[in-house]
Amino acid sequence: MKPAFALSLALAAGLVSSPTLSAQETLSPQQAETRLRDCLQSGSAGAPRTGLRAAVVAVRALCKPQIDRVADDRVASATTGLAGDDAVQAKQRAIRQLNDEIALAIANFTGLKTL
Repeated sequence: MKPAFALSLALAAGLVSSPTLSAQETLSPQQAETRLRDCLQSGSAGAPRTGLRAAVVAVRALCKPQIDRVADDRVASATTGLAGDDAVQAKQRAIRQLNDEIALAIANFTGLKTL
C-alpha cells in the first residue's frame, strides 16, 4: 500500500471516529455532498495510479459512508411521490448518476482517464 494512501486511510479513520462526524449527525444534503467531494479529493491523492478502475475501487471503499449518505439523499429526492416501477427506475437513475459523478471526480482528481 502506498504511504500516501495509507495516510488518507488513517485520516479518514480519524474523521469517522470524531464525535462531530458521528453516524447520528444530521447533515443537509448539501453538507453531505460537500463531505463526499472532500473525501473523493483526499482519497484520490493516495489512490493507486495503476488505472482508473483501481483508483475508483480504492476511493469508493474509503468514502463508502459518504457515498451511502449522498445516495440515500438522492434516492429519497428522486423517488418522492413515486411508487412501483416508477420509483424503482428513479432510484436506479439516481444511483447511476451518482456513480458516474464519482468516477468522473476521481478521474479528474487523479488525472487517470480510462477504466
